[in-house]
Amino acid sequence: MKIRRSIIAVFFMMIVLAGGTMKTEAAGNYTIYVNRRTNIINVTDQSGHVVRAMYCSTGKRYATIRGTFHTQSRMRWHQLNHGVYGQYCTRIHAGYLFHSVWYYAARKSQLARKEYNKLGSQASAGCVRLAVIDAKWIYDHCRLGTRVVIGESRKLQKPSRKKIKLSSSGRGWDPTDPDPSNPYRPKIRLKKGVSKKIALGSQFDPMAQVTVSSKITKKKELKKHITVAGQVDVNKPGEYKLVYTVTDPRTLLSRKLKVTFKVKEQEGSNDGTTI
Repeated sequence: MKIRRSIIAVFFMMIVLAGGTMKTEAAGNYTIYVNRRTNIINVTDQSGHVVRAMYCSTGKRYATIRGTFHTQSRMRWHQLNHGVYGQYCTRIHAGYLFHSVWYYAARKSQLARKEYNKLGSQASAGCVRLAVIDAKWIYDHCRLGTRVVIGESRKLQKPSRKKIKLSSSGRGWDPTDPDPSNPYRPKIRLKKGVSKKIALGSQFDPMAQVTVSSKITKKKELKKHITVAGQVDVNKPGEYKLVYTVTDPRTLLSRKLKVTFKVKEQEGSNDGTTI
């Protein structure tokens, strides 16, 4: 009887574990398509829906391998040919990787800006280069064993994000790196002269209280990408916390600003009757 119970317990445990594994596998079941001619990548789900489109740089003179492969390993930083480095590396096959544009050293401020400006065209020795935000997405979301199809006959969907051109050569940060220290993150602050004290019953527009800026996107466009959580009731005294978030549409980097506004009666006001 004990043996029979043990067999049943093991059987049910195997079913539970199998179910959990199936769920994990299905959640990461993507296919990555790479076009060596247009230098565009599409990642599709099981139904063929494009979940992400990216610009890349494949090998010069079609040096990137062609065919169907499955990802093999991942490296956070990895030394590449000629002593340079890449971030968020995913091995496609043998020495061919998805990785960021190369860095002179394994430091985030050492990106080769000139090479970054080549995204969208053939530029590498064979690996597939990406903006950091895209290399990181593959690194984070595509499990090992993900199918990769490389060629030039398949027409791929263009990314909705515009390509970013850096203004000078030399070394610097990748504008899309989500690291909090990235100097390309957008900025948001209260406008000069704005008071956190609001008179009871007055007009209040939360969006009119802040200003934004970015090294990549013009202010007029950036303003369209401000959101605010919370609200202020100007007819009720009290403290109201608002959280502003601005997201740069070209780098996808965000910045938050938390502000507490206080609604209060103006000094000298009197709600009672003067006798």
